[in-house]
Amino acid sequence: MSKDTRAGHTAGRESGGAPEVGRRTIIQGLAVSGCLAASGLLGSSPAGAQSTRPQPGHHFVFMTGDKEGQPVAPDDVKIGEPPLLAYPMDPATKTVLISRASLLLLMRLKEADLDPSTKPHSADGIVAYSGICTHEGCPISGHHENQRMAVCNCHGSTFDLGNNGAVAHGPAVRRLAMLPVTITDGALVVAGKLDGPIGPPAA
Repeated sequence: MSKDTRAGHTAGRESGGAPEVGRRTIIQGLAVSGCLAASGLLGSSPAGAQSTRPQPGHHFVFMTGDKEGQPVAPDDVKIGEPPLLAYPMDPATKTVLISRASLLLLMRLKEADLDPSTKPHSADGIVAYSGICTHEGCPISGHHENQRMAVCNCHGSTFDLGNNGAVAHGPAVRRLAMLPVTITDGALVVAGKLDGPIGPPAA
């Protein structure tokens, strides 16, 4: 049986192997809360530096699991499954942008669960958001019984992915930044830029 490539509630109970060690290392590093946001490291890149944020035309690759580093196809994102954590990749250079600022959350919702303001930025029910919680900067990897919600496992902040990433339950007070996506030639592609700030508000 193949391993689940999504970092959901059961991720910590997977058997230890090389992919799992890499996943734990990344998750632990991403879960250091507040420090980068407070120091401004989640802000815009310095002049002349390559942006660490997803750009229009980028594709997506799996952050962890058996398919780590491989492209995410639209069929990999399924209704009713936990958030899929991914990084953007420049398809021309195959450069994967690995940073907190570029960690993304993908979920597929039923079309009926997409609000009118959210649906135009989705692709066949797939929505993409910053994967960093706006409370203390943990990666968002939990699923809610309401399939349009994603949960931060650190402190339980819940975000409505069918409604522009709005906060449905705190302690977070700021919504997730949404990333427009489209499907082009069978590939899931970034169609715009993140529409808001990433991570917790600066102190």
